[in-house]
Amino acid sequence: MTDANARIHLTTVHCIDEGDGPGSAEPYLWTVFFKIDGTNASVTEELHLTGRSTVVATVGNQGDLPNHDVDDGEIVLVPMTLGFFQTQLRAIPLQRPLGNVREVAGVIGMVAVLMEEDNTPASAIAAGHRALNRAVQAALDGLIPTLSFLHQEPTPEEMEAMTEQVGTAVLAAVRDEVSIWEWLTGLGNMDEKIGTMVVQYSQNALLRAGTAGIRFSKRFKSEGEWELAGRASARRIP
Repeated sequence: MTDANARIHLTTVHCIDEGDGPGSAEPYLWTVFFKIDGTNASVTEELHLTGRSTVVATVGNQGDLPNHDVDDGEIVLVPMTLGFFQTQLRAIPLQRPLGNVREVAGVIGMVAVLMEEDNTPASAIAAGHRALNRAVQAALDGLIPTLSFLHQEPTPEEMEAMTEQVGTAVLAAVRDEVSIWEWLTGLGNMDEKIGTMVVQYSQNALLRAGTAGIRFSKRFKSEGEWELAGRASARRIP
């Protein structure tokens, strides 16, 4: 199996309806990228996946998008520092080859959380971001032992469960950092999560897609209506 240079590029935040009443919305973005591949994982003799995921966090909190005053219909470009991840995706080796099969495909993915800024202190938001990074690592490492030679990639149901686990950890961290006084002086108008998107692709799927790659998007009807969009692609390493 050919190793690949793979990339995920989250390109745009589309505000369909800013939903913030009078005034404009102030979205910001958290992103965490990951891969499960031969860098840190292998398939045991019992044909179960073992090892760890590779998680790459980005730096970004309130005000990290170039437009801090977003109205209906506007499209905000996601900075490369937040939305772009490129890595060498290595095939996952079998500890004992099965006939001619010596390795299976690796997986690349991203967790993106779109937020709406209100009155939550920046320190609490930073704590939530740190919790996001930890939760993604823990969720993926917990998922790895459930995968096998016949079940190499996480299912949509497993990714949805991971999304719920990550979201719970983030919201708990933010709540723990916000005091009663901060909540009162903010008139209870704390930052809100618009939505969470998880995408993941195997190196085989990306290579089959060719140079055009695979476009992805997700729409949220929370705090108005929003859409995240981007593209994933890969090319063979000679």
